[in-house]
Amino acid sequence: TQPNKAIVGSNAFAHSSGIHQDGVIKNRETYEIIDPKDVGVTESAIVLTARSGRAALAYRAKNVGYNLTKLQLDEVYSIFLQFADRKKEVDDSDIHKIIESSKVYNEIISA
Repeated sequence: TQPNKAIVGSNAFAHSSGIHQDGVIKNRETYEIIDPKDVGVTESAIVLTARSGRAALAYRAKNVGYNLTKLQLDEVYSIFLQFADRKKEVDDSDIHKIIESSKVYNEIISA
């Protein structure tokens, strides 16, 4: 099956564009008229790319244990964009590297 095939492709419930990701995070039904579980997919995926926005980065960072303030997110996001420009997809281990390299890392882990 082609990855981008509607409903059954591996990317059918993967979201990688900023405003689209923000909508899915706020209300999944905005962009998904079918529940992923109805077709055997565990859950939607927020895929971090150079087109992702702050909401997607904050969401994924929170999923790996970082609850960022707006100011911390702004700092981390600028590093993320540089990183994402060099890599097709940013994964969880990359999120840790990005946050650990930020000026606000000590502030984040002591919160």
